[in-house]
Amino acid sequence: MANLAVPVMGGLLVEIFVACILYGITTLQTLIYYQKYPRDRTFLKLLVGTVWFLETAHTAFCIQFIYGYLILGFSDYFNFLHINWGIGITVLCSASIALCVQGYYTWRVWIVSGKNTVWTALIGTFALARVGFGIGSCILCYKYPSWPILRDSRSSLVTVSGGLGSAALVDILVASTLTVYLRRRRSTGTWNKDSNNMINRILLYAVNTGAITCTASILCVILFAVQKNSLTFLGLVEIQAKLYSNSFLGSLNARSHMRSSKSIHTFSSSAPRAPVLEVYQHTVVEDDSSKAPHSLQSGDFDLTTATSSKALELA
Repeated sequence: MANLAVPVMGGLLVEIFVACILYGITTLQTLIYYQKYPRDRTFLKLLVGTVWFLETAHTAFCIQFIYGYLILGFSDYFNFLHINWGIGITVLCSASIALCVQGYYTWRVWIVSGKNTVWTALIGTFALARVGFGIGSCILCYKYPSWPILRDSRSSLVTVSGGLGSAALVDILVASTLTVYLRRRRSTGTWNKDSNNMINRILLYAVNTGAITCTASILCVILFAVQKNSLTFLGLVEIQAKLYSNSFLGSLNARSHMRSSKSIHTFSSSAPRAPVLEVYQHTVVEDDSSKAPHSLQSGDFDLTTATSSKALELA
């Protein structure tokens, strides 16, 4: 029975472990954010708290359904065919996390693009489509009783591929839009050299995070369509939610690092500092005991020399 469970649940179990580790990183980044940026807008603070709360609920239900499959349903292979009730909640939590994170990215595009309505509306439409498809997938988890029926239905393929495809498209559009507008401002010479270096770091971070989440979305769709006898795709869906949260919090916490890098660069390019003359004072105190032939030296101390010195003092 254990050999039968490995191809079905092995990959999912490992991926849930990875998701729990990423949740720990999310919690750490949340604490760092509230410590470093107490003066941020109230709306942004509430958004960070909401993302962390959704991540906590998401992780709890991930543990719940893997516990139900492997512990409560131990030695029952047919239990793997049923869709656990907690999976639908994790799908809904994932869609809510995507709405928060991609909504923030859409707002950032709105600011960087100079309030360009076309690009912002396009990205916002696909972000809402991701949420809509996610809600549809959640409903299907309760409509169909087992995994074979769900994965053979055309509606599930539409909701899963549509939702993850929309998420990947949002990532691509956000990274592309930020790249275009930031490079355009840099080429016009609007900002100085230090600002251009900061722009390069922002672009590198945006492209890298977008590439990671986009790749995860594409892999989820492929695994869902190809691997019919495994639930590996489900674990990757749960990991994707953690990637969105960490990318969001990472972009917020990276601000202090970018500012400190700029300060270091400005200090290093300034005029050389004048040499500083340091004066040390060394005082030597001598007494008669230091001239004794049997005085103790630093490194010669042991019980024998100490006893001999004491005997000489008494004599």
